Amino acid sequence: MNKLVIIGCGNVGMAYAYSLLNQCLDIKELILIDVDKEKLLGKVADLNHSVYNLNTSTKVILGNYSDCQDADIICITAGPSQSALKSSRMEDLHKANTILKGIVSEINKTNFSGIYLIATNPLDVMTYVTWKYANCSPQKVIGSGTLLDTARLRYILSKKYHKPITEMTGLVLGEHGDSQFIPWSTVNVEKLPESEMANIENAVKKAGFDVSRSQGFTSYGIASALSRITRAIIFDEKVCLPVCSYLEDYGIFTSTPSIIGKDGIEKSNTLDLENREKSRLENSIQVIKTAIGNL
Repeated sequence: MNKLVIIGCGNVGMAYAYSLLNQCLDIKELILIDVDKEKLLGKVADLNHSVYNLNTSTKVILGNYSDCQDADIICITAGPSQSALKSSRMEDLHKANTILKGIVSEINKTNFSGIYLIATNPLDVMTYVTWKYANCSPQKVIGSGTLLDTARLRYILSKKYHKPITEMTGLVLGEHGDSQFIPWSTVNVEKLPESEMANIENAVKKAGFDVSRSQGFTSYGIASALSRITRAIIFDEKVCLPVCSYLEDYGIFTSTPSIIGKDGIEKSNTLDLENREKSRLENSIQVIKTAIGNL
């Protein structure tokens, strides 16, 4: 891979950039774009000073929108600032839309034809509006979705049942927000009472807000999710991950198990859900549709 661009170099963008360098991926140029160029100068230098010890040849460059022209992936992490006081990611709906519209409008002035990777909240709606503003194939637009929520679920299960996290299974699907749900048919813990299922789901939903209340933001968890998706694209892994992808039958983006390769999303909604789980997915879809309608 020749070039990856990150737009928005706050806590999430920089954690993602550092994660990419640590994984020694086949990226020749890592372009960073942010409105605060003075601060970004120091961040670019700091990352370049890590390259030798990380045994990678990636060049980290302070860039501008013209650098998007021949990029392979553009990751957008820019958005309204995180706050522990927020009770829902939907609070930032209109502000985030304005930011994404401005960013994609600038990208549209170039000949960018690569893959969009979105991390801006409210995630499902912002993935949708990116696709609309970019006017590209939905296959080339991927939201980080519930890959992070799935990681949180498995951590909570491993801690609760005293098992290695690598031995836990389970997915979180739907909106990266309040209407997300766990299809319990994917979880390898048997005979859980309804009350316990509800407690675990609630713990997963509020995990991000708990982190924000403690340190003011989240970064490492979402950065690792973005890096995992990036690896799947670069190495054409054809791996199935719960990311935000386009559902043609509904005309929106939300998280279902999706096959990811070098061209983006190859297939969405690969899981055969039970009736109750299908109902919960459709509820999540309606929440996202309503939010899109509010725009």
